[in-house]
Amino acid sequence: MKKLLLSATVVAGLFAAPTVESLQKQIELLQKQLNELKANQKKVAKKVEEQNDRYYKKVAPVVSNTHLFLSTDLRTSFDFVSQKTKSGKTYTNNILSNRVIITGIAKPADNLKFNLKVEANSMFGMNNSNKNSQYNNISWVANETPDDTNIRIKEAYFNYWFGKDNGYMFSAGRRPATNGYPANLREGDRAESPIAHLVNMEFDGFSFLITNTAMSDWSDKFNDWGTSLKFCVGRGYSSSEGKWPKGSYAYAKDDKKITDFGGFILVPYDDGQYAVWMENIWAWNMQGYTSNQLDTLGNYFGTNILFKADGIGDGISDFLDDTKAFVSFALSRTNPDGGKQMLGSTDSKTGSSVWIGADMPGVGDNDRWGVSFVRGSKYWRSMTYGEDTLVGSIAAVRGKAFDIYYIKQIIPHLTTSLRATYLDYDHAGSDAFFGEGGNPDQSDYVKKATDIRAYIRYNF
Repeated sequence: MKKLLLSATVVAGLFAAPTVESLQKQIELLQKQLNELKANQKKVAKKVEEQNDRYYKKVAPVVSNTHLFLSTDLRTSFDFVSQKTKSGKTYTNNILSNRVIITGIAKPADNLKFNLKVEANSMFGMNNSNKNSQYNNISWVANETPDDTNIRIKEAYFNYWFGKDNGYMFSAGRRPATNGYPANLREGDRAESPIAHLVNMEFDGFSFLITNTAMSDWSDKFNDWGTSLKFCVGRGYSSSEGKWPKGSYAYAKDDKKITDFGGFILVPYDDGQYAVWMENIWAWNMQGYTSNQLDTLGNYFGTNILFKADGIGDGISDFLDDTKAFVSFALSRTNPDGGKQMLGSTDSKTGSSVWIGADMPGVGDNDRWGVSFVRGSKYWRSMTYGEDTLVGSIAAVRGKAFDIYYIKQIIPHLTTSLRATYLDYDHAGSDAFFGEGGNPDQSDYVKKATDIRAYIRYNF
């Protein structure tokens, strides 16, 4: 009787066993739930990372102590450059260079941090760059142009956080004003402060930041939106003859005016995935070259709005989750002093530019690649002097620029990269200083330029 009951139970169990279809549905349901869980985990991780960036960036990468944090960054690069003029002449060269950056960070208190970067950016062997190019080592771009082996200060500043929840920050010194977003993407670096489309040059000055935590006192919406506001002021040229000028007195004014500038960076919305950044700058008494002489030529205004996504959609695919995309619009306007030419004209000139691109995960482990396109008008003028490639700045192009790159981590702290940049100029003066060189109507100029770069980089 017991055997009969067992057999009946087994038979009933067999009839009650799930079908292949039901199992498939359960598997699909579990897979869907797993994908949703992964997406939610990524979303939470991004939110935590964004919050850490907002609230704890001031304490990274070291905690408050009496130690000095040091890091080294060595990049050995090969660049093949080609430039073809409107008249048909072609110039090519290959440049080998070493760039070394040593970073020091000291944080004696939770709300006080000091940053220092010193850099040497040199071509292999001897060269005549300083003899034939008198502008190579001006302080705006001294660290961005490879030439000699001299060590220079790239950044030196402190950040002091104060107020409720450390919601305010004051900073002074030589600013971290190069390699901002989106120029940092193709270098595989964290973005610095200014939007690189409009400002990508070294300067000395001050900044004052109101974070979203401080703004939440005015409205909780500002905290939810990630709103922040940063004011910046600085000096680009000091009118001084130095300590012992011949026939004058110590630090007497020279024959040029002081160049000052100011502006602000407004982040109306940044939830860690989607963001809108805005930048406005004013510069007074801009310097330029006329007949190879530096002169005060006029004033400048620039504005920039950037839309960025750190991940597209929510769990659509791993590829889109790890894709960064951006669109940047910028506008510039000059206001020359009476009778002087800033961009080949004594009249005020307005220029515009658009920069779009994406940075995406590669096909293997620990690799990324990206593409970007820039289009600039005849009188477009950004505050950059060709530092993002050896043949010219894509951010400053008056015409079209295309850029594609690939970055691969070989092992931790050692990466390699291959990049190709092509610029097709519609007008002259894209990378020149204000004055005669900035005239877009020059008869002969570089019409097409290419820079193919490969590097290997150690960073620890």
